[in-house]
Amino acid sequence: MARYGIQHKTLYRYNYPVSVSHHTARLTPMTNVGQTCESFNLLIYPDSADIIQRMDYFGNQIHFFSVQQPHTSLTVESRSQVYVSKQPVDLGILHTPCGAIRDALMDTRRADLLDAKQFLYPTEVTPDNDDVFAFATRFLKDEVPIGDALQKMLDIFHKEFEFDPEATEVSTPVVEVLAERKGVCQDFAHLALASLRSWGLSGCYVSGYILTEPPEGKERLVGADASHAWISVCVPEFGWVELDPTNRKVCGQEHVRVAQGRDYTDVSMLSGAVTGGGRHSIKVEVTMIPVETP
Repeated sequence: MARYGIQHKTLYRYNYPVSVSHHTARLTPMTNVGQTCESFNLLIYPDSADIIQRMDYFGNQIHFFSVQQPHTSLTVESRSQVYVSKQPVDLGILHTPCGAIRDALMDTRRADLLDAKQFLYPTEVTPDNDDVFAFATRFLKDEVPIGDALQKMLDIFHKEFEFDPEATEVSTPVVEVLAERKGVCQDFAHLALASLRSWGLSGCYVSGYILTEPPEGKERLVGADASHAWISVCVPEFGWVELDPTNRKVCGQEHVRVAQGRDYTDVSMLSGAVTGGGRHSIKVEVTMIPVETP
């Protein structure tokens, strides 16, 4: 079990005054199986006159806010405390063959799998094509136990792909990531999902945070962490299994979920539109610190 204090600060700077801006924030850690958001505060400067909170279709908490006064900078800061009790799943106990899982997900009589079915299909960001399907068949086979298949997928990402923040942008297609074998957590999550879906399995995109440790002998730096992305795979008769392709991990207590959806476009932590402003810059600082559990 673990408890974390998380601070996420985003600073926008504009070349010219923005007369009005409208924004959407998905920054509230989720409360569901294995995780509880114990407190959350959203701070905005300049002050927003109206902040509207609601839950979206995928169960994510959303805050809508507007700044209706001229401004040349905008600061959005969230502060939360989260309790995490989930344990990583032992993939070795997942013996159901991949083919049987695909058949179950395609069975129209399985009302218990309706939630999973919405994550079966390709999206613009996670397309189905021959190259992606060929990649999927390297680890997904009818007779192979799903646990073994998912472990092999993690191994392939670890051995063949390089984490490189300079290699891709938000809009980089997964086919390019597959060809170049470089990218960031968002790219690897999208490629993993595209592969699973092309073969007939269900998976969703998860955004959140992961605990990072400073080098030995060094202090933990404020603002040195970052948001993270991983996937969750439906295994009927067992549940959802969260996997981190970037770090070759089955997700456990060091992962904090914030939002889930079909791909990144459903879970972007901050988005919006402005009138004016010209060019702008963005600075993001994330700090995730373990808190002693009483």
